[in-house]
Amino acid sequence: MTWPCILIAVSVMSFLSSIALQIVGYIIFRRNAQNFESLISEFRKRRLDLDFSTQVSSFFSPSFHPVKISWFARLYKGVKLKCRSHESVSQETYDFIQALPEKEIGWLIRLHILNMVTAVMMIGGGFGFIIWRHFYN
Repeated sequence: MTWPCILIAVSVMSFLSSIALQIVGYIIFRRNAQNFESLISEFRKRRLDLDFSTQVSSFFSPSFHPVKISWFARLYKGVKLKCRSHESVSQETYDFIQALPEKEIGWLIRLHILNMVTAVMMIGGGFGFIIWRHFYN
């Protein structure tokens, strides 16, 4: 097998695998939609900080699950975030999300990791195709 054939085969397999993983992520989110809704409603009830994209995407379909869950995964990791342009997220928000038991937040963290792997595979497959197209076609 030649180098261009290997490159395009790996790129195609990576890209198609990422689509399959995205479908798996969608199914996982659908199974945990009630957990997500209860988390969002608890955040709103306690008036904890939510970013604009999470607030808006919470009304969209489960297809937007990467946008919906990334805010919570980053809060759980302790990443310093801003909820508005100049306003940092309150410590109460971090404390709340980090105090959640594994049963309530674990699925979300694992799904976020799956989404990150999916994104890397999709972007890698795309770059592989661009390299193949530019140098070998």
